[in-house]
Formats: sequence, structure tokens, C-alpha cells
Amino acid sequence: MATTYREKLIAEIRDVPDSKMPQLYTVMHAIKEQFLSSSPKAETMFIRKLGTAKGQVWIADDFNDPLPSDIVDEFYK
Repeated sequence: MATTYREKLIAEIRDVPDSKMPQLYTVMHAIKEQFLSSSPKAETMFIRKLGTAKGQVWIADDFNDPLPSDIVDEFYK
């Protein structure tokens, strides 16, 4: 039975299929860099794959139009 966080991580990694190891390595490397880096940018960085929502987002034509006065009034109550 694992007793330390290191042993728990190693046990979890052993259960990962070999086909997923390159992805796990990429994620673990990014996390390691984030934890060991002292730059503010690294602290706010997160991992994402760009373009995964392409074609799934829709913005209404009136998105930038002013809000109705009754809705605006709710902000100032």
C-alpha cells in the first residue's frame, strides 16, 4: 500500500496504458514546469488544446448592442 504522495503517483502511472504515456508525459512535464518555475506567467498558465471548440461557438448578431434599461437597472440596485 502506498504511503507517500510519490508512491501514490507512481502507482497511478503504472496503471496508464503505454499508448497514453506520451500524453501523460506532456502533461506531467507542463505541471512540473509550472510548479518549479518562479515566473508569474507559469503560475497562470494552464494546459489546453487550441481549436477544440471551433465551429461550436455562436455569438448573436446583437451581442454588442446595449442592454435593455430594466436589466441595467438590476446592476445598480
